[in-house]
Amino acid sequence: MASVNPLSRELVFKIVYYGPGLGGKTTTLEYLHATAKPEYRGKLVSLATPVDRTLYFDFLPVRLPQLRGMNVRLQLFTVPGQVYFNATRKLVLTGADGIVFVSDSQAVRADANMESLENLRDNLAEQGRQLQQIPLVFQHNKRDLPDLLSLEDLDAMLNPFRASSLATSANTGLGIYEGLEEISAAVLRAFESRLPDAMGGGLGGFDAIEGGLVTALRDASPPPSASLEAVISRVAPPSRPWSTMPPNSTIGDPSEGEAGATAPPSREAAQRSAGGPRSAGVREPASRDIPSSLRLAARRLAASAEAPATARADGPSAATRHLAQPGLSFVALWPTAAREAVAEIEAAIAAERYAVAVARCDALVTGIFERAAELAGAREASRDPATVPALLGLEGRRYLGFRAAVRRAHAGGEVTERDALKAFAFVIDARLAESAI
Repeated sequence: MASVNPLSRELVFKIVYYGPGLGGKTTTLEYLHATAKPEYRGKLVSLATPVDRTLYFDFLPVRLPQLRGMNVRLQLFTVPGQVYFNATRKLVLTGADGIVFVSDSQAVRADANMESLENLRDNLAEQGRQLQQIPLVFQHNKRDLPDLLSLEDLDAMLNPFRASSLATSANTGLGIYEGLEEISAAVLRAFESRLPDAMGGGLGGFDAIEGGLVTALRDASPPPSASLEAVISRVAPPSRPWSTMPPNSTIGDPSEGEAGATAPPSREAAQRSAGGPRSAGVREPASRDIPSSLRLAARRLAASAEAPATARADGPSAATRHLAQPGLSFVALWPTAAREAVAEIEAAIAAERYAVAVARCDALVTGIFERAAELAGAREASRDPATVPALLGLEGRRYLGFRAAVRRAHAGGEVTERDALKAFAFVIDARLAESAI
């Protein structure tokens, strides 16, 4: 439900785009991300399969212009269209303040629309909610294609309680911002209806914003009828699936725009950051002269240095080896209350107590995820690899590997030095991501 921070005078609403698979939910968020003004958009996080179908969800934070001195932020989510991922649909739907049902206007997709709407009703019923009691907008998508059902037929089929509906094309942008404005206004009205009468007239609508919400949010540089590919190529770099995002990618605050974003690394840069490609039969030499707790820092410094590939393959270069001295620590990345726990991890790795180090890493990650989950309204899913790790921009496969090491540590299984170092690296990336939210 809506989150209110009276000190910062900020409202946060969660809006979920629901609908059948391949209906245009992800494309809708991609268009909004590519065409919104940088000062109002955050970073788009998308977890997709190799064929670009949403596997878990997409997430896009949007900041609206101020309303009567109040800051309003929207958290836009999509759900996977495939029935196989219904558990994830339920999770993403939890705490939604508004829903945009993205129907597929093609006649052959009528049954898929009906099945998805019925699934939405069932999932809401399990949470004790009814569809007609939630702010709702129908986005009848793909109006740029042939062989379509009429808007009247789609409304008769899907919208018996006459919620707002409009024709859209996520590929060209037709109606996308108007749909966002409709659901934002409906969410605000629902929120104001719950306020005590003593609080006065509430926030009002978007009429006070010069030109309306659509004009305020949309960057005027791309033509509104341009295809999504053309818009993305002119306005913003294409969004990258979560499964291929670099480990240190984060979801920036929309107020920061894209200033904190960095260009995706090239394949060569990715190989450098991983220590360079290694041919079969080449053994990584031991570096016992460097304390275990400092080896990770030395490797990262060596990877970022512009040194020859041969030097990287042989370990830290001469230019960076002197930095790996006793006393180097990562505790400064954490607030004071958590620094003792970080120091314990580094001490455990140095003492070769790798299982203890991994267990301490688990405690730190749990705290980070719980704080991020609270911001996203998903308190019961702080360890679900489909939710909070993605909100922080962390790679799903790394998180699953981290959880496997934690299970071995708690079960008394073998935990190697490599396991401990990788776990600590994951903790550091999680902390950096948390500090950027």
